Amino acid sequence: MQELNRMPFRLGGLFLWFLAVYFIAIRLRDFMQVGAIDREISEWQDPHLAALKVSSGIAFFSYCLVAYVILYSLYPRFRWWVLLPALGGAAIGCIFFRALIEEVLIYHLYGEGNYHPGMSWESYILDNLYYAVVFTSLGIIFYFVQLSRYNALALHQTVRLQQETELKFLRSQVNPHFLFNTLNNLYALVHAGSEQALPALEKLSGLLRYSLYEQEPTVALEREAGYLKDLLHLESLRVDGLVPPEVIIGPFTRQWQLPPLLLVPFVENAFKHGNLKDSDRPLRLSLTEAAGGNTLIFRVENAIRRHANSLDEVGGIGLTNVLKRLELLYPGRHRLTAAPRADVFAVELILSSTPLTSPQASGAPAPAVVPGHQTLSPNQAN
Repeated sequence: MQELNRMPFRLGGLFLWFLAVYFIAIRLRDFMQVGAIDREISEWQDPHLAALKVSSGIAFFSYCLVAYVILYSLYPRFRWWVLLPALGGAAIGCIFFRALIEEVLIYHLYGEGNYHPGMSWESYILDNLYYAVVFTSLGIIFYFVQLSRYNALALHQTVRLQQETELKFLRSQVNPHFLFNTLNNLYALVHAGSEQALPALEKLSGLLRYSLYEQEPTVALEREAGYLKDLLHLESLRVDGLVPPEVIIGPFTRQWQLPPLLLVPFVENAFKHGNLKDSDRPLRLSLTEAAGGNTLIFRVENAIRRHANSLDEVGGIGLTNVLKRLELLYPGRHRLTAAPRADVFAVELILSSTPLTSPQASGAPAPAVVPGHQTLSPNQAN
């Protein structure tokens, strides 16, 4: 990311602006006259006239340059009652600078300047005030246009930096949260002397390798799906009498990319709060693509456990973390609903490659929510 310590000095841009205004506001009328091109060529072949053209261009550009330098150096440290006299004095100085070039140097070289030798200084200054106002104003306008663009860029990059910092913080929360839950599961297996302990440790090793060393902001959907399958296997080992979960993943027509570990808290909460021994309502997990390929749909359904023990009351950071990550990564392109329906708790997460405009983007009935809105049950908002 580009460092934004101070607005760059845009001399080249100022000169291009000057050329545009100079030819449009000063020279366009001359070029529209009959025989203007031939006359212009002949004047440039005359050394005296060519020198006057160059000197007037340098003098006019000096108004822009000095005004721009003053604002670049002094604004906003000084108030306008300081800057206005400085700009006015600089414009007068540029008038005398033109006089030095044309009425002293060129006069010395060619014996004739640009103005009549008997012209008073008052008349000379008044005659040049038009150019002073036009090109000094150009330098001021150019500065504030550049400042506005710079401030907009700085604000944009500041917001991005804040988002990146927050996302890194949220990502750092995921691993300890997952590790805490999984180690509790392994403790139960080891304590019971289960033969599944070693396979579970092998699965955990793979999961930790993914969660700890996958530092990319997004990963292929297939990798996240593989992680979910291993997580389901690991979580299932600790549930006696578990009804095998029903899992549907794919097919996918596009190369989806997801933030790592985005979907994990939904599975963890199903195991934490759900009744996974209900043969009529087993745990159902699906990760599919809607028709058209622009929408990804993730659903988790589980029977509700009516009498949770005290361990289930321990709070966590899982879903709160997900909500924050969704707002940062998919603003206006996600919809999350999580609510009980009869004896089943259902979670639906919709991610879209384009802004969502209809609650029916999934192609199936859904609660009436607005794009980017989250509806959570109290016992799931952990």
